Amino acid sequence: MKRISITVSLNRSTVQMDEASFVRLESYLAEASRTLAMNPDRHEILADLEQAIADRCLQRLPAGQALISLIELEAVLTEVGEVRDTASESNEPKAEYIPRDTQSHRKRVEQLNEGAILSGICAGIARYVEIDVIWVRIVMVIMTVLSGFTAVLIYALLMFLLPIAPIRAGSPPLGKVPAKFREATAYVRSFFEPAKT
Repeated sequence: MKRISITVSLNRSTVQMDEASFVRLESYLAEASRTLAMNPDRHEILADLEQAIADRCLQRLPAGQALISLIELEAVLTEVGEVRDTASESNEPKAEYIPRDTQSHRKRVEQLNEGAILSGICAGIARYVEIDVIWVRIVMVIMTVLSGFTAVLIYALLMFLLPIAPIRAGSPPLGKVPAKFREATAYVRSFFEPAKT
């Protein structure tokens, strides 16, 4: 009997990978943990590192594929870079992971598929500010009532401006209402995209 896939929890994300990828990721994170052993911010840095790896894995996941292979994981780990203890370089004890491409590691507000009621904007804002989505929805309702429904126009504008987060492997299918909103958004966006020849 052979294990086909392993579900890995990385910070707030879950990723499915084959056994070889799991072993490689486990050794990478163990090495990172050893490097950060004396750092007081070790847990926070490791959580950020795990989230960066999970985000990159989900972005690299080819359509129709549910598992991260070793080749894809190696590419992700190369992008993320090595974990290095910089305490020996200065008087302050600190450590960090050194991303190769720092632009793509910035936090972004995106329309999320998980937990979307209309288009996933409230869920994306909640993830960005790291609070529960119910609070964002309550603020949105209050703003809608107090602003004379101007907040609804802002929400509609955000539907067209915010990028859509990639669908995670193993996530439930998008509901009917969010799917219709996504179709309408894609249709309107198609008018503004340059023609491809």
